[in-house]
Amino acid sequence: MTEGKTEQSARTRQALISAAEELIALHGVSAVSSRQISKAAGQGNNYAVGHHFGSKDDLIRATLTTHSIPIDRLRQKAVDEVGQNPQVRDWIRCLVCPEIEYLGKLGAPTYFARFFANVSSDPATTILLYEQMGESKPLLAILEGFYGALPEFPGDVLEIRNNMTRHIIVNTLADIERAAESGDHPVTSWQHQCEIVVDALTGMWLAPITPLAP
Repeated sequence: MTEGKTEQSARTRQALISAAEELIALHGVSAVSSRQISKAAGQGNNYAVGHHFGSKDDLIRATLTTHSIPIDRLRQKAVDEVGQNPQVRDWIRCLVCPEIEYLGKLGAPTYFARFFANVSSDPATTILLYEQMGESKPLLAILEGFYGALPEFPGDVLEIRNNMTRHIIVNTLADIERAAESGDHPVTSWQHQCEIVVDALTGMWLAPITPLAP
């Protein structure tokens, strides 16, 4: 049976998404062109990215969405199970564990965590992540609960610990993914990896604040 145009288009889009994810994961956003992505996806048409997505940024958005949908399902499940009177640690678990669980279920080799890390560190594409985060109802619910459970912090402390949290989660996920692919370290369960990260972030957020010297 001949493949219909709709099926062929969907298959091509998925090939482009997979190629973009791997290339950007390994080389960074700015080092990868739409033409290189098209070639890696096996497309003779060098303008396949523009034809199927519109732009490289739109392809990155589509790649993020491919993963955000199943991650949001896991986030919603975590929110539903958080229980009554959740504390800081409970909300951190809701923030961290869905992403580590999703990564663990993908199986090695994967490229999403490294793709995400490179997209988040490139000033030209960081906005794409914030757009996506703003559309995630489960993530917004987690953040609202988390900030509501925190003790009162000075603004600069809150900002720096927020930035540290983002860097820890994003780069730890990339390290977990990289280690799983290389096989250099024993692979522990995603549940154990989650608790390690949750322990570290909980300790950071509940650490005392050193008062400024007079």
